[in-house]
Amino acid sequence: MKSFTAGLVQLQVSDDPESNLRRLEEGVLDAAARGAKLVCGPELFSCPSTPGAISAHAAAVPGQLTERLAELARRAAVYLIPGSIPERREGGKPYNTLLSFAPDGSLIGTYRKRHLFRAKFHGPSAHDERDYLSAGDDPSPIIRTPLADIGAVICYDLRFPEQTLRLALDGAEVIAAPSAFTKFTGQAHWHVLCRARAIETGCFLLAPNQAGFPPGAPPCYGRSTIVDPWGEILAVAGEQDEVVTAELRAASLAEARGRLRAVEDRVAGDPLPDP
Repeated sequence: MKSFTAGLVQLQVSDDPESNLRRLEEGVLDAAARGAKLVCGPELFSCPSTPGAISAHAAAVPGQLTERLAELARRAAVYLIPGSIPERREGGKPYNTLLSFAPDGSLIGTYRKRHLFRAKFHGPSAHDERDYLSAGDDPSPIIRTPLADIGAVICYDLRFPEQTLRLALDGAEVIAAPSAFTKFTGQAHWHVLCRARAIETGCFLLAPNQAGFPPGAPPCYGRSTIVDPWGEILAVAGEQDEVVTAELRAASLAEARGRLRAVEDRVAGDPLPDP
């Protein structure tokens, strides 16, 4: 891994996909102007995370949206993980799909969210993504770049440590976790989960989150966070649209893994659940 600056783009998603994409583009270019070489955006940045919006705005991969995101990566000259989009799926419900682009615009990584969020909130209110999304079958591939080896999860995946541990065992040094954590769950668990996943994997964790009040969806927590492998929070956003950056120091990765070797010291034969 090299030392480099990473940026997170935090958005309040509206019901206007063009506005969402334009504000994402502005945030990516802002982060790049601050020296970021890797920029990440939140889960489902293109439309509200409601069944109707996801069905209406599901896009082909590759397609027009991926072409526009590829051009953004070229313009900003960054490795770009813009977040996730609803991916059109013939004969089934859409996937929640994370995309990764190289600075030349090539699509270098695709991951479909495997753990679909379901929770019961106050009173009769409940939410179950299985009603309108399909789960992916495969863990994120490790994206090998000159900056670092990068793995990815999406939002609810953060609650399943076996998934990020497998990424670390496969060589990840940085884990991107685009999210749309709600205010209700975020107040209780967001920073705990982000720090825990970084500590137990010995990886940098980049967690861009949605913010504010997306139409028809629960309020989002914001507070996009960058955590180092020792669990120290390097940068955190507030509750509105915001761009945050931090330097990911190669020495910090080496120091954390030199102090504690939890990943490599796993006892041979210990069961690791299917992520």
